[in-house]
Amino acid sequence: MFLKLVALSVLLVLASSIENDFGGQDVSRYAKMLRDQGFTEKEIAELLQEDEDDREKLDEEDDSYSWSEANGYDDCKDPEFMCWRKGSEDGVLRNKRHHGSIHMEKDVSCPKPKPLSKICAEYECPHIEHLNISGCGFEARKLFAASWVLTDIDLSGSMEAGYKAAFWKLFKYINGANDQGVKIDMTVPVVNRWHMNDKYEVLGADMAFYIPSVHQSNPPVPTDDSVTIDNWDDAIIYDRAFGGHRTDEAFYKKEFELLWKALFKENITPYTKMAITAGYTRPG
Repeated sequence: MFLKLVALSVLLVLASSIENDFGGQDVSRYAKMLRDQGFTEKEIAELLQEDEDDREKLDEEDDSYSWSEANGYDDCKDPEFMCWRKGSEDGVLRNKRHHGSIHMEKDVSCPKPKPLSKICAEYECPHIEHLNISGCGFEARKLFAASWVLTDIDLSGSMEAGYKAAFWKLFKYINGANDQGVKIDMTVPVVNRWHMNDKYEVLGADMAFYIPSVHQSNPPVPTDDSVTIDNWDDAIIYDRAFGGHRTDEAFYKKEFELLWKALFKENITPYTKMAITAGYTRPG
């Protein structure tokens, strides 16, 4: 059950088409991954077509977004909580101090987050309400109660292996591995929850997909015993957005630290036994 207390979270919002381990990559490699997961040739053909359609749609999009559109950055003047930093000559804007003055430069190391309004127009998102508790470098929102499909992330091996295994279990569920045998539309975000003790040591983790509204009243039951339907209560989430596709642990740690500092400046103490990452990268 989702905690009603506040949870520390980071929202990853993709600003452009980025290749990842589950799609948007070499067609033959993606097809092999699907075969390895037990999909039929017919199912593979359908998924490859969906992937191609998604990529064509992304290619047509204008990925030029202003920082004012990014959640948690509205009216933010403090450069400590922005990810503008020294970098190359093309990319996104960054702050640079020079002999007491501030001017703007470009930096590809810090892509602009794509606005959630645009993402949620393409894929169904859970019901949220923006709260008037925003400060520099973060945003507050209410996540309304709903059903999610959930599976544990195996932390006994590498993080990448555990993440992939969890993703495929949920991906199979929405592609018919359920008691109704129905295909369920992909939603965003893909949520990872990290459960910690008082020493901030990770005790366990799980991954979840939001159940689309058409199935909320009667979610199909997973046929895999390691996949469950979980009913989450209302929750207040403090989030911080950044663009791009980052997998390095140090980057996530830095973003969580910046989120914590931003909340501390506003005298907000979040619930510290759960951290959340919510990925809005293109499904598939």
